[in-house]
Amino acid sequence: MSVGMRRGVLAVMLGLCVVSAVSAQPVAVSRSFDWRTGMLELSLTADVVYDDGTPAAQMFLAEQRAREAFPNILFESLLSIQVDSRSNVGQMMAANPVLADEIVGLAQTARPGLPEPATDLKSITLNYSVPIFPDLARFFVTHNIPFQMSDVIEWVPTRPFTGLVIYAAQPLPLHGTDREVQLEPALLPEIFDTEMRPILEQDMLDPDFAIRWGSVAYAESADETPWMERIGTDPLRIMAREFFGVHPTDIVIGADDATRLLSLPENQRLLREGRILVIVSEGQTTGD
Repeated sequence: MSVGMRRGVLAVMLGLCVVSAVSAQPVAVSRSFDWRTGMLELSLTADVVYDDGTPAAQMFLAEQRAREAFPNILFESLLSIQVDSRSNVGQMMAANPVLADEIVGLAQTARPGLPEPATDLKSITLNYSVPIFPDLARFFVTHNIPFQMSDVIEWVPTRPFTGLVIYAAQPLPLHGTDREVQLEPALLPEIFDTEMRPILEQDMLDPDFAIRWGSVAYAESADETPWMERIGTDPLRIMAREFFGVHPTDIVIGADDATRLLSLPENQRLLREGRILVIVSEGQTTGD
């Protein structure tokens, strides 16, 4: 990272920290992120200090401290979210400091639920739900026209499908190594075949669908019912063969499966629209 990039991101973070530094009392934070819903959940709890003023006024001041701390907490919470196999949000911002300013703006549009006082009235909690799609994803989808997919010369039996389901719950070889790894969820993962032919890269996605719901959806159950809007009633079901990337977010599928998808315009469309469900193991879709 260049000196200029470091200074850009540092300036944003220092600016965000000013509110926290001047707050009279710290704000406790509970956070979780669920790839199945694409929601970042943040709970901010501020103590109520009854040393001056009316109880109602002190409750209001505690609520304000939580609200003022939210931009900094949201910013920090987004840094570790994986964008693709190369970078997370923090690394992307380090490479493009302007992006940091744009992401800070998310805090201006997020609205908490109703304040929740503790039963003993000694603290108050604000709960925020921040949708990663489309709020965060829109910063990383930079193309307007999808790039052309690979030409198909060979022939395999195929037909139009409504979606694609990839089973990737087990550890698989990391391409180019002798290791086995678990798949890591990401905003915009990519798909290749065993010959490393690109099947779905970020710039092949329809940008409207990429912003709406990303490249793929993740589920920890083989029950496809919750995902019918995305994958339809007649998806192609296949197994992942390997994983790929500095962070193993990308999926490698069989060459014949890839050809079945690329050889028909209808199946290319389902790829472009991200009508893909990836089945992962229990516990892979959630984190703090």
